[in-house]
Amino acid sequence: MYAALEELMGNTIKGTFYPSEVRPLEATTEDAVLTVSNATADQIQEGRARLNIYVPDINNGGESLVPDKGRLAELEAITDTVVEKLNEADTAYTFDLFQATATIAVPGKSEHFVNIGIHFKLATFSN
Repeated sequence: MYAALEELMGNTIKGTFYPSEVRPLEATTEDAVLTVSNATADQIQEGRARLNIYVPDINNGGESLVPDKGRLAELEAITDTVVEKLNEADTAYTFDLFQATATIAVPGKSEHFVNIGIHFKLATFSN
């Protein structure tokens, strides 16, 4: 999944594309993180992944920083492109969304992230 999204993320975000748990805690740049979790090992393998795209809050002239709603909306709009890129990749997996894309505040930091929830599936029937 990471390899299938690497070019898209490189052309879309202003920072770095990281695999799970590699983004530095002190990062303040627009970065993306792909986390894959709970995959089954049955004949029909299913799992979930999350693509989180972090966007620093901006100064709008007030006393505190605010979400960069314009940029967050631009990144939310690539949800379908993310799924298309994954389905175009040379794998036997199929991809779709398991939840609506949402923007979430990062507690204790001046940033928000776009959360894209991806479901993947592979039928592995043996004779």
